[in-house]
Amino acid sequence: MGVPRAILLCLYGAVLCLAVSQALQCYSFQHIYFGPFDLSGMKLPSISCPYGCSEAVLSLDTGYRSSVTMVQKGCWTGPSEGDMQSNEDSLPPDYSVIRGCTTDWCNADLMTHDTIPNLSPAPNPQTLSGTECYACVGIRPEDCTPEKSRRVKCHQDQSVCFLGNGEMTVDNFSVPVYIRTCHRPSCTILGTTSPWTDIDLQGFCCEGHLCNRGSVIEPFTMASATTPPLAPHIIALLLMIPLLVGTLGGPLGLSP
Repeated sequence: MGVPRAILLCLYGAVLCLAVSQALQCYSFQHIYFGPFDLSGMKLPSISCPYGCSEAVLSLDTGYRSSVTMVQKGCWTGPSEGDMQSNEDSLPPDYSVIRGCTTDWCNADLMTHDTIPNLSPAPNPQTLSGTECYACVGIRPEDCTPEKSRRVKCHQDQSVCFLGNGEMTVDNFSVPVYIRTCHRPSCTILGTTSPWTDIDLQGFCCEGHLCNRGSVIEPFTMASATTPPLAPHIIALLLMIPLLVGTLGGPLGLSP
């Protein structure tokens, strides 16, 4: 009985060695940046991956030089193919890129902020809409209080203010996000998605000077994205209607 068991152990060891020898060496890294990132001078740790390496960058921007960027490198665990879904008319501007590869340490292409497009381009010509809004983006509510936000003059096509929150996800790496910024009247907020990544935002737009100073931790819904909140004087008028009907109903013969 000793010989067959020894043979089995040898076969098991050979298979294990073969599996280890076929594993790829990949860079392993994940971090959140509040501004441009640069990994070119860093010594990144390595990890053994059975199928391939991957790297991803997700960035959410106010459009006014404030951003949150996720960078992740590691093993490839996504599907073999799939398209990125984006909406060019949506704001706030965002961008997602992910790539898989199958050679040792091949996930070293996305190393600096220069590998993604500029999400805060100045309008050309540089004309303004006349609206001013709070602008900020962060991963904690306290990162995006009105006191910590910038007051920005909105670009020409952006005449309303936006307030919202959401989540940025790549594989099993996920962070919450909170944001204030300018927006177009359409208030389209569909973020970039793919089979591997997602930038999901909820919130609403409002009209008026610096009107987006409310709480960023409200449970916003997508339905509220195209429905600006009622102004206080309109709400007061709606509340007065039943009182007026009750008061005038008797003299006008409207009472039952």
